[in-house]
Amino acid sequence: MRAWTGNMTMDRFERFVLRGYALRALFGQGALKAKRPPRSLAAWLYEHSELLAAPEPDIDPDKVEDGYGRIDRETWSAFAPLISHLGKPARSPPPSSLERRLSWVCETLSLPTLEADMLKVSVRLALIRPVEALANTLDGAGGRGEVNASGLTTFTGHNGRAVRQALLPGRLLRVLGLLEDRCGGDFAPSRTVLRIARLGTTDPDRLRSLLVGKPKRAQLAWEDFAHLGESATFAEQLLEGALAKRAAGVNLLLHGEPGTGKTEFVRTLSDRLGAHAIFVGEADEENGEPSRTERIAAFAIARSLAGRAGRTVLVIDEADDIFTGVDEDDAEARVGSKVFMNRLVENTEAPTIWITNHPDRLGPAVLRRMALAIRFPKPGRAVRRRLVERIAARRNLRLKPAALDQLADIDVAPAIIDGAVRVAKLTNGREQAVAFAATSIQRVISGPVAAPSLPSAIAFDPALSSADQDLVRLAHRVSQAGELAISFCLHGLPGTGKSAFARYVAERMGIDVIEKRASDLLSKWVGDTEKQIAEAFQEAADRRAMLILDEADSLLRDRAGARASWEVSQVNEMLTWMERHPYPIACTTNLMDSLDPATLRRFLFKVQFLPMTPDQVREAFRRAFGAEAPAGVARLSPLTPGDFAVVARKARVLGERSLDVIVAMLASEIAAKPEGRVRRMGF
Repeated sequence: MRAWTGNMTMDRFERFVLRGYALRALFGQGALKAKRPPRSLAAWLYEHSELLAAPEPDIDPDKVEDGYGRIDRETWSAFAPLISHLGKPARSPPPSSLERRLSWVCETLSLPTLEADMLKVSVRLALIRPVEALANTLDGAGGRGEVNASGLTTFTGHNGRAVRQALLPGRLLRVLGLLEDRCGGDFAPSRTVLRIARLGTTDPDRLRSLLVGKPKRAQLAWEDFAHLGESATFAEQLLEGALAKRAAGVNLLLHGEPGTGKTEFVRTLSDRLGAHAIFVGEADEENGEPSRTERIAAFAIARSLAGRAGRTVLVIDEADDIFTGVDEDDAEARVGSKVFMNRLVENTEAPTIWITNHPDRLGPAVLRRMALAIRFPKPGRAVRRRLVERIAARRNLRLKPAALDQLADIDVAPAIIDGAVRVAKLTNGREQAVAFAATSIQRVISGPVAAPSLPSAIAFDPALSSADQDLVRLAHRVSQAGELAISFCLHGLPGTGKSAFARYVAERMGIDVIEKRASDLLSKWVGDTEKQIAEAFQEAADRRAMLILDEADSLLRDRAGARASWEVSQVNEMLTWMERHPYPIACTTNLMDSLDPATLRRFLFKVQFLPMTPDQVREAFRRAFGAEAPAGVARLSPLTPGDFAVVARKARVLGERSLDVIVAMLASEIAAKPEGRVRRMGF
């Protein structure tokens, strides 16, 4: 009689194991002889006698297959030869492939005997149909490859109380993600364990290779992470030291917005160190989304493997998924053992990199165990320019230098740029598709995204902006000073070039710019404005960039007129950060008189921007319209570079070339200003 064996071959060893399970089912723990079994167990023995290498009972099958309760004495007597055969001592044959793989897992994880035996029983029950059928006769299985405490107790021969305790949530089998709770007292091996059990090899090195996979090559160069500064250098030194000395418990945390290059940094760093980066638990055996327990199981196994694998770095992406709930004060809400999860981090046998977009979800206990934490800001313009060029080349998309410059102006993460370039390839290489796709995705992630600036009819030139100081000389002196903790208050009429001058200074200093409007930081929620102010300054510090705050009067309004506590607290937050910020900051405002008096001493340079001088007006006219300015233009006041930019665009849209009409357009721009006045022109 032939029994179905699922997808596992019942070789001599597995039949030997099955025989042991049958003996325990019949004799129980310590019984001297088998009692008359339930009909279901007798039917199983009759059906599987060939697998047990025992004589088949000479009975009518209906005697055991019909009805409930225990088998009758007469029928049971026919099983005497089978029972006698099972009771004879037998030598264990060489271990099967399945046994060697399961033993390798147990040894790799240093599982105690009880847990190792329970794991092996649960796997066999899930993969070998006769084992599951035997457990079902004893109500030891729940169907679908599940086993309960009763089945585990019978088949392992261990004490029932010890087995039940080993199945508790905080114990090894559960915390490591080796056994999953299927509810109702039923348990099953995790898909990570089943994946190992089904592998087609027993060679330890091959098992390690199949489990950890092949490393993915880095797509970016080390120079592409120059914006991380000393953090990248220190991470390299830390991991090199840990790898060279085989130090245990070295953990590195990478955090920041999605798509800022954290994962690619790991690959680039690993390549640089000549190390193998193992990304743990990113997919189950069906290449699907793994559960939390599966990821923990994969990490536990990979951790032990990596300690013996030479220059290996473990990487856990989306680490907050593993630790969410561990720090809950409510024991019922807590997920897993807090103590165990903390030890899981501190006892890593290979350097481990944890990647998350939400570091706060890891909990203070886990964060304290990190040797180094690196925040990944969105890269600055110069870095984005290199990334766009490199990504476009990798995807065989030709972009003109002007298009590369325009795309670099979009403040988005590298991953979004890569996706946008792919979109452009699918749309026949249209350059505008890259910008459109990039901004559309970033808008969903973080809200409105400033589009690339429209080309201006007049490129910014400080010589065309009038101020109470020599702007060209000021920019030169500041850029040569070698000092970064510099602050500007740029105030005056709209369109006079305040923000443009700040960008010009940053360019002369060789640093990137982060530009925020007051509306980007103000929030209707109490405390949220202060949080966003802090994040803006922190982002600028991380990127070593100049922070430009437009409409700063909304954030630094005189506290004497405050009507609510939050109006005071947001000004206090601004002043605190301005006092301590180690990098350049420029605040622009059209309402200097409304600023809190305490802000003035925070600004190293206070520059008032004025209307253009007659000479500046004539030069701006030549640049914007390609003609000498009519005599009366110099008497128009107040004019700003912004007025020329607007009128130049308007003339281009209307196809207007008449100088008289253009002069009239400039006059109308002045008339639209509250402070505007048009002097009579003598023509």
